[in-house]
Amino acid sequence: MSISSFDQSTLTTLSSDDNHNVAPPQQFNTLRAPKTHPIYDEDVTDDNSLVEKYESDEDLDDLQKYISIKEDERTILTHRERTVMALTLSVIGLCSAMSMPIYWTALTELEREFHTTESKINYTVTAYLCFQAVAPVFVSSFSDIWGRRPVMMGCLIGGICTNVGIAVSRTYWLIVFLRCVLASFLAPLVSITTASVGDFTTRRNRGSLTSLTAGFTLIGQGFAPFIGAVMDTAWGWPAIFWFSAAFNGLILLILFFLAPETHRGYVGDLSVRPKHFIHRSPYLIYLGDRIKPYDKSKVEKRIHKYQPWKPLMLTYKFNILSILVPCSILFALWTISQTTLSVHLSKDYHKSVIIIGLCFFAPGFACILGTLTEGKILDYLYKTKKAVHDETYKDVHPKKKPPFNILKVRLLTIPFAGLFIAIASIVFGWCMDKHTSIAPILVMSFLITFFAMFPLNIAATVLVDMYPQFSGGATALNNLFRCGMSAIFVSCLNMMEDKMTVGGTYTFMAAISLLFIFLILNLIHRSEKISANAALSSKV
Repeated sequence: MSISSFDQSTLTTLSSDDNHNVAPPQQFNTLRAPKTHPIYDEDVTDDNSLVEKYESDEDLDDLQKYISIKEDERTILTHRERTVMALTLSVIGLCSAMSMPIYWTALTELEREFHTTESKINYTVTAYLCFQAVAPVFVSSFSDIWGRRPVMMGCLIGGICTNVGIAVSRTYWLIVFLRCVLASFLAPLVSITTASVGDFTTRRNRGSLTSLTAGFTLIGQGFAPFIGAVMDTAWGWPAIFWFSAAFNGLILLILFFLAPETHRGYVGDLSVRPKHFIHRSPYLIYLGDRIKPYDKSKVEKRIHKYQPWKPLMLTYKFNILSILVPCSILFALWTISQTTLSVHLSKDYHKSVIIIGLCFFAPGFACILGTLTEGKILDYLYKTKKAVHDETYKDVHPKKKPPFNILKVRLLTIPFAGLFIAIASIVFGWCMDKHTSIAPILVMSFLITFFAMFPLNIAATVLVDMYPQFSGGATALNNLFRCGMSAIFVSCLNMMEDKMTVGGTYTFMAAISLLFIFLILNLIHRSEKISANAALSSKV
């Protein structure tokens, strides 16, 4: 199939579907795509030699041919206000990140409380991960239709009620069931907040702000076990969930007062006052006269049809799988390392719940440092590589200038991060297996967590770059893969450790991680061709 015929059918489908308009009416042409591409900043080249060179490539991704509005600031917010907004959204996402690991330090106590086995008590973790993987695909898609703010409020209210239910439960099956319900309410918050950041950022600043939101959210995953340990030690395991309910209530107040609607179909560049009360926030008072009365011409057309399966259609594309699968395996390796740390410090090292909680400060601080470092590296690479590209082709006619290869820039750090994660996981596993000092175990846990932030945040950034028009569903797809992969390995963890020992398990996981990193390397190698093909496809 030639690029020309493929693209024409793609654009015909897009132009005939009112639910896929992503640009303002004055910018969107149903017969002709804008001469830009969501991941590539440059105008389309008219160089016939490039057309001839690449028009036979059949692996050009639909995702990389998607229409996008031209680059602009996309928001009335200043740089500082964008950063504060990203931090506010990351605080909202903490509810999701904390809800999974906050009771990890109490797993052994729950095992005794309900007179069950380690394998069965791990089902509470596995069940949560399964619903954490699947629920955002269906719930986050609502945020692309109804707006970010009302869906996030609904999720938090549901989280409060479910946490109260778990706190008063005294049967094993009911706790497993309610953990599934809790995941359905709170897990979508991560993908919705990431999508919200995509509403007011551009490709130039999205790297650091998306990383700040997604990564800072995971700080909760690092520090939640310590909070859970304190609650458990002082008042017993139900206190963990009473605390979670209260914390969700506090975050709901922060959301109500400080988080405005960001969906461009409701507020444009945030300068449009939304029509409905549910989308309004007291924060609009701060923006003052920058807010104008509602004007339909200043907002983008939005999706009206609920199609949660649409992001799933991307999974049959090899290029998308080449990003999602390796990043998900690295995330799964990090997740099982946290479970192993909790269980074995209790059973093999006989540490108290509070000491185990203190040990989780190592990965907790790694979340902070890894997030900040990775975000800055992404923006630095973008600026430096873009400057070199512009300088190299400054004398070339704009129509003949090759597109800037941002895909390579985004993915460049993942292989290095994967290598460090693999090495650290091997050392972590064998130190735990041989019952060495806790110090090297915590150092390795720190390194695994630090470098795990790189693929985790980059995958989210690339998907938002590629699919800005329904970023909620696209980031939910990333969540589906990483949490689904984690659920698989957590459910197998006990059996793997029994058959292969702890050291063998993490050596095996390191080998799998390095094997799938070759998918990223292959994508980087082909990124120049993908870049050229994507630019040419926008020309149709």
